[in-house]
Amino acid sequence: MRRHLPSLLAILMLSGCGGRDLGNEWFPLREGTSQTLDVRYAMDEPREPEQWTMEVMAPATIKDQTLAVRHHSAGVSYYLLADDKGVRRVATRTDIDRDPTPDAEPLWVLKAPYQVGTEWVTPTVPYLLQRKNEYPRDLKYSHKVLMTWRIEAVDDSVKLADGNEHKPCLRVLGLAKLNLYTDPVNGFNEVPLTSREWYCKGEGLVKLEREEKVPAGFITGGRMTAEWQP
Repeated sequence: MRRHLPSLLAILMLSGCGGRDLGNEWFPLREGTSQTLDVRYAMDEPREPEQWTMEVMAPATIKDQTLAVRHHSAGVSYYLLADDKGVRRVATRTDIDRDPTPDAEPLWVLKAPYQVGTEWVTPTVPYLLQRKNEYPRDLKYSHKVLMTWRIEAVDDSVKLADGNEHKPCLRVLGLAKLNLYTDPVNGFNEVPLTSREWYCKGEGLVKLEREEKVPAGFITGGRMTAEWQP
């Protein structure tokens, strides 16, 4: 299981009944709820499908702030603050850590106002790009870039594998470019990293897509899709 990918996925929503909700209508964070997502890959090199489970744990307090805690089955907990400015991550903790590690700066997950055109910037790493013949293969350990996010739509709809249509949904687009030496012929190329996320009212994030395609050469890439399985 990749450890950085959940950072892109700290935003995943949970379903079901539970206790106190520290989120909002687009990003519920109700204690005791959980969600399973089916994750599939279309890669230059084959990769097995996965399942991720997210669970909202009991709230925590850091610097007098009450935070929602979401635990990812990869072994990482995310500490989230939701207010009238939006939803942002303020700390993380792995299962082997005793205490959470605060982020140097809070990282936006979803920024208000929830309207077309709202933008924000967060750092990201390549989740799918790998070297063919060098180690470590994953570029996430050596490369980081800023991704610009923008709310593209506020009334979109999503049909999931269960056949049901979920709406209304915010559709959010993230774009970044990573400068990579891909091969001796093409030299350096601007490799696009593209993310799309759908947040449905009352349900949270129900689908996300990540695409990292690269010219043939030293690097491989592909596409990932994660969908909530209600």
